[in-house]
Amino acid sequence: MIEVPRDDIVLMLEAGYIYLAMTKLKEARAVFEGIIALKPDHEVPHVALANVLFAEKKYLPAIRSLKDALKINEKSAFAYAHLGEALLFYGKKDEALKALDKACELDTAGTAGDFAKSLKNLVLEGYDPVKFRAEASQKAALR
Repeated sequence: MIEVPRDDIVLMLEAGYIYLAMTKLKEARAVFEGIIALKPDHEVPHVALANVLFAEKKYLPAIRSLKDALKINEKSAFAYAHLGEALLFYGKKDEALKALDKACELDTAGTAGDFAKSLKNLVLEGYDPVKFRAEASQKAALR
């Protein structure tokens, strides 16, 4: 195993997230997979890779990557929040709510907990991403 300084890993993560924000998903995936190869014992690059997979609408692989992250750190509110999101978009509402609850429990005042609370509130108000996508597809077909 090659020892890579933490600052270098952080820089690579930032580069990957910049690619993700630019929707250069192939490049983002390559960066995050490279970080996983260098730091397989850290959950953050697994969550980052899951974000790429999510952006590609590959929800099941994203869920797998997030579960890998949670095997590494079972107390990662960050991973639980994103797992809840991926499960929600995959159509597993009950499982999604459990993951979002866990994220809120682990992070009562941070960004992961806030993200999870926001998603949970949307679900409780009736938002269903699977139904939303189906309706959007129908509307697009009518145009």
